Parts: sequence; C-alpha cells; structure tokens
Amino acid sequence: MRMTDELGAWAARQRWYAGKSHDPRFRILDAQEVPGATRYLLMDDAGSLPTLYNVPVARVAHAAESDAVIGGDGDETLVDAARHPDFTIGMLADMGIDVSGVTGSRVLTGEQSNTSIVYDVEGEPRIILKLFRTLHHGENPDVTVQRVLSEADSPYVPRFYGSLDAEWPDVGRDGGRAHGTVGFAQEFLAGVRDGWAVALEAAAEGRDFTDAARDLGIAVAGVHGALGASLETVDAASEEVVATGGAWRRRLRIAATEVPAVAERLDAITAVYRAALDRPWPRLQRIHGDLHLGQVLAVPGGGWRIVDFEGEPLRPMAERAIPDLPPRDVAGMLRSFDYASAVGGGPDAAQWATACRDAFVDAYVGAPGSVELEPALLRALVLDKAVYESIYEARNRPDWLPVPLAGIDAALS
Repeated sequence: MRMTDELGAWAARQRWYAGKSHDPRFRILDAQEVPGATRYLLMDDAGSLPTLYNVPVARVAHAAESDAVIGGDGDETLVDAARHPDFTIGMLADMGIDVSGVTGSRVLTGEQSNTSIVYDVEGEPRIILKLFRTLHHGENPDVTVQRVLSEADSPYVPRFYGSLDAEWPDVGRDGGRAHGTVGFAQEFLAGVRDGWAVALEAAAEGRDFTDAARDLGIAVAGVHGALGASLETVDAASEEVVATGGAWRRRLRIAATEVPAVAERLDAITAVYRAALDRPWPRLQRIHGDLHLGQVLAVPGGGWRIVDFEGEPLRPMAERAIPDLPPRDVAGMLRSFDYASAVGGGPDAAQWATACRDAFVDAYVGAPGSVELEPALLRALVLDKAVYESIYEARNRPDWLPVPLAGIDAALS
C-alpha cells in the first residue's frame, strides 16, 4: 500500500478529520523530518475547500499496545507520533521549553479537532500541548490571544509557555511558501472541570449557580479588557455595521426557510435587527469568538479559566483575527445558560437560567475591562445566536429545536 493510502485511510478515521461529509482525496504535500518523527502534511483536495492536515509519524520496530498504528510492513510499523516521547518532548524543546524535568507524556482522549498531549514534570502533570491537526497560513488565533493574555498577567487563562511553527509549499502565495502554527504549550490545570458539566449538574439539581455566573462575568470582562488594551481596536465603521446586518439577515433567511417557527417570527426578528443597526456600537476588538460554557474551566478553589480562542469553527481562519463585537461573547454565554437549564431539566429550569443570565450580565457590566452592553445590540446578538442554533438543531437534533425557539421568544418578549 502506498504511503498516501496508509496515511489517508488512518486520518479519515480520526475524530479531528473534518471531511466526513465527503469522500477524501488525499495527497502528500510535504514530508518534514523533525525530532523523533516525520511530519507529513496531508492535503485533502475533496470538499468545498482543500484542507491541510498535520500527521506526524514515528517508525518503530514493534508497536506498543498504546500506539495508534497507521501502517507499515514487516520491518517497521508506522504509528501516530503524538504518542511517542521522542517526538512530543522534542516539540517542547523546539519551543524553547526546559525539558530536563519532563518524565513522560500522554494523549488525552475525547479531543474533537486537535490532539492534546499532557506532560508530567517531576511526576506531576504540569504542561499541556495542543497539536493542531488542521493547518492554516498565519499564526493560529488561539496562540495569539493566549500569548497576549499571558503576557498581560491575566488570571483568567492558563499560563502560555510557547508555540511552534512550520512552513510548507503553497503555490498561491508570494514566494511559494505558507507559514503557520503546528502547536502550542500552556499550563496544565489539575482537577479542572469544564463549565458545561458544572453548570449542567447545578441546573439538574436546581442548585443556585449565580455566584459562579458572577465570577464568570468578571472573568470575561477581564479578558475583554486585556485584549482591548493589548491588540488592535477599531471603530465600528458603517461598512462593518452593514456587513454584520447582512450576515444576520442571511442566517435569518436560511432559518426561515428550514424552520417554520422562525418564519412565523421573521418580521419581529427583523425589527430587532433594524433597531440594533441604528444604535451606537462599541469599538471592535479581538474577542473569544465562540464563547460558551464548554470553553471555560472551573479550577478547584481557583475560579474560572477561559480556553480555546480559535474562534467560530465555521469561519475561515483569516476572518477569526478580525476585530469583532465584545458583546458577541456575552450573547454566547447567555445562550449557553439557557441550554444548560434546558438540558439539565431540573426544577424551575427557566428561573435558573434567568438568574444565571442576570448575575452574569450584572457582574460583567460592573467589572474592570468590560465593554458597554448596548441593550438593543445585545438583544440582536442573542437573537442571531438563537437563530443560528435553530438551523443547527433542525438539521442535526430536531428534538432540541425547542431550546433555541424558546430563546428567540424570550429575546422578542
């Protein structure tokens, strides 16, 4: 079997492979020798846009039980290098991180779009490395934002340790080369739980969650303040306002076509959008871009940490670095409280969500670094998020469609 066939067959089975809606058409764009492995850059030319995958491969004489076997012949076995210390520790060293105390590494299970590797330092888990599986030209927004926040001594993100870049052929660029991020390392926080699990448990039990919601509002405001002070901010010019309004209306048209209940509310939603477009907007800046309870970590005795700053997965990578509306992050978290209450299904679910939303907004508005939440604009952003959710649920989880529809009605009332 050809190397391309072996790599492609293995990659197509991985959770991080993004082309499951089409039959892949792989080719090896480049093969780069790195410490402990060969980094194969595997291009999938099928689908609406070609996608480049990062597949580091180690060659071993005998595969261990923990190895993810890719292929090979009688003389050697090809395995996923993310599970081999020569490669994983080599990545840390290439980032300029002291590896003298590193005693082992392991891959976390459950990752969707990347591969996370945890390193033990003197016997304790201290470092986590995110290996990007899909590569793009330019620095990954997750790296840019977390590095800036770490340099600003933000207490609301894990400490950033370093990143690693690579180059590859790209005939569409000047000089015929592209340059992008293949991974970055940050502080590993032991004993954390993701905010979705914590909130869902509280909602199911009907347990008060307002203190946690307030702390989360303060954390989001702190991140917005640090990003606004450290990275570019711009006025929301008329062209940005017009473009945002156009995006709202495009999503609304799709939803109205696919979800009859949204079509029945078309005029009311459009009126909310129109009012928001006529109001003053805050300055645009870097934001999280895909904020919800699953993107925050509860640290035992240590408050919240916000993670995964890659932005909205469906947006092209270049667009995720464009300054955006900070209230968009607030709207995303408000919708996430509604989802937690609905899925948790505890007593007085609606009241639980309302209390969390109010506590979050009150804390955000009063915290250092917050951006003004113009009511009409926030309302429109919440509606736009719920409209998007209605499309997703109608296509993928029809039983969940009442959740965004209830959110639309709440915003309209």
